[in-house]
Amino acid sequence: MHSWERSIYEMKLKHDTLSVEIEMEVRKEYKKISKHKRVLMPVLDYRVDLYVNGHKFDEDEVFVEKVFFQSLLSPGKYPMFTCTCGIFGCGGYYVDVFYEGDSVIWLTEQSPFMDKSIPAANRFVFSRNNMIEFSKQLVEKLEEVRRISESHELNFQYDREKYLDTIRNFAT
Repeated sequence: MHSWERSIYEMKLKHDTLSVEIEMEVRKEYKKISKHKRVLMPVLDYRVDLYVNGHKFDEDEVFVEKVFFQSLLSPGKYPMFTCTCGIFGCGGYYVDVFYEGDSVIWLTEQSPFMDKSIPAANRFVFSRNNMIEFSKQLVEKLEEVRRISESHELNFQYDREKYLDTIRNFAT
């Protein structure tokens, strides 16, 4: 058995586990409504936190949900993480997504973890079932952000139906 064949075989034996949490904070901030008038308005800050095998991804990298759902449609190279400033070229990186049998493989350009000492921290092999469960959890968390936004009369939109259709298509 060649070393690369052994590598693929080992990847099949143990799947990584991808999970998600969302941190939210509602605060008040003054917004200008005219040249001389400001109004105190609610602001909702949220951040998607990813974990693989219980290890948290770096908070300085922003997970792009829309790109993640695109990656469920076909293998390829995706700009799945961006800088906190929102500009991909500033500090984002690509994830190469491959499908092999019942596995979804992510190869990242760099270690995504806050703890850079984690070995082999740029290749992840997830089961299709874990990816489906993760996707459903992500939609539930985004729905929670939407509900809290609405309760504070804020607008939060995402394409829930498209995401759910993507999950259904990925599952079949």
